[in-house]
Amino acid sequence: MFNRFSELKFDIYGGLTAAIVALPLALAFGMASGLGPTAGLTGAIVLGFVASLLGGTPQQISGPTGPMTVIVAGLALKYSNNMDIIFTIVILCGIIQTFFGLFRLGDYVNYVPLPVISGFMTGIGCIIILMEILPILGDYSYHNGLIETIYSIPQALQNPDYLSLVFGLSTFMFIILFPKKLSSFVPPQLLVLIIGTSIAAIYFPDLKTIDQISTLLPKFSSVSLPFELLPEIITAAFMLAMLGSIDTLLTSTVADKIVKSTHNSEKELIAQGIGNALVGFLGGLPGAGATMRTVVNIKAGGKTRLSGMLHSVVILVIVLFFSDEAEKIPLCILAGILIKVGLDIIDWNFLRKIKYYPKEKIFLMLTVLVLTVFSDLVTSIGLGLILSHMIYSRKMNKNQLNQIHIFEVETGISPKLNELIQVEKEQGRGIKINLSGSLNYSVVKDMTSLINKTAEDHQYIILDFEDTSNIDISVASALEDILKSLSVQKSVRMRLRKNDVYQMFSSLGILSLLPPENLDIID
Repeated sequence: MFNRFSELKFDIYGGLTAAIVALPLALAFGMASGLGPTAGLTGAIVLGFVASLLGGTPQQISGPTGPMTVIVAGLALKYSNNMDIIFTIVILCGIIQTFFGLFRLGDYVNYVPLPVISGFMTGIGCIIILMEILPILGDYSYHNGLIETIYSIPQALQNPDYLSLVFGLSTFMFIILFPKKLSSFVPPQLLVLIIGTSIAAIYFPDLKTIDQISTLLPKFSSVSLPFELLPEIITAAFMLAMLGSIDTLLTSTVADKIVKSTHNSEKELIAQGIGNALVGFLGGLPGAGATMRTVVNIKAGGKTRLSGMLHSVVILVIVLFFSDEAEKIPLCILAGILIKVGLDIIDWNFLRKIKYYPKEKIFLMLTVLVLTVFSDLVTSIGLGLILSHMIYSRKMNKNQLNQIHIFEVETGISPKLNELIQVEKEQGRGIKINLSGSLNYSVVKDMTSLINKTAEDHQYIILDFEDTSNIDISVASALEDILKSLSVQKSVRMRLRKNDVYQMFSSLGILSLLPPENLDIID
């Protein structure tokens, strides 16, 4: 009984602390997304509660995050004339995430290479910083996309609003310089939000503040799926789901390391999917597992899923009873908070060690970074994965070619395979090609060239697959073409075990290309 009370006490403190950190971020992300502060708060409340209630990482705090906000901001610009499309994309994102969990695709997140993740996250951090420079300079006007925002920065620098600049930079410096020992008791984001807003409300009421925060029950969004926009809607939803899943499971991994436990990826993705789908129906900002808020929760003592649920309840209470005060928050203060968030998202660890990484990894990271900032997020991730795949395949090609060994053997007219090494005849020299290990598509071109070139000067060829554990369909197809070509003019034999290689050769009819007496099948 005492242990349960003790856990409850820690969960209450963890949830309260996480809510205090999450509140200013939810407001800031809501404004940055173009959907407004209410959308950010709705995302924090709904997703935070559902993901904690149903999720597979008990201590995780979910809500709007930088990467998800950047994608939604792009969607808000693109579909500003039909907001229902945006929320339809969010709903589809949640459904796709749920399927990710149901089909146990969570583990595949581990296969996204570090340079791709690093370049993407660093790009997201740069986008957030670039987006918030103008509000700090006092330019609150509408800008159509990041490129237009960047073009507007020089002009804003020439004619800044010094009051906004002072508040924005003071907010940023306050968070940067706030003692770490005190931050475990009082989050600097909330403290500077309260102090800055109070000063601005009393002495500088003309500062631009956030929009009205609705305390009414949210209306359900209408699903809008125009047929002509269906491909891009599904693409955007899939991208949002993939990014949210990566962000969430990386945070789950961080939580595991701190509390020495193992999360349930499938359960977590299903919970995130259900939560984001509900957020879309309620017109909120989608999110994911938030690393900083999760760490704050754990450090404050949060031990069970109750802490995350309480975090959402606390934010809801603040919205219901203190929304009038929250509406007075200046945009330049939120911009100062978000610039610090952007700096935190940048992968400084990768950048510090960049001189030690191979050149191709650096090229991959920088390519994804540039595409993330100046192109679109779908292209950056897609091209990043393709490039990483090509780099990996090139290395695999070299490794697998080293597994192909060629031996010249003395041959007679028709020696037995198991006597080839011992036979000494003068009627010509044969060639034995030993293929071992695991062979895939990356080796097909060089393997084909090697076997054909080697076979040119030999009438007698043995292909030995005894030490080959598995091959993919590309290698099998290439070998089929080689056998069809060689067996017409050459004497070809094959040696292999009854394993996966044998099963594939049998099912594709490759073994039927050789006479039975030229096959040596080992049980």
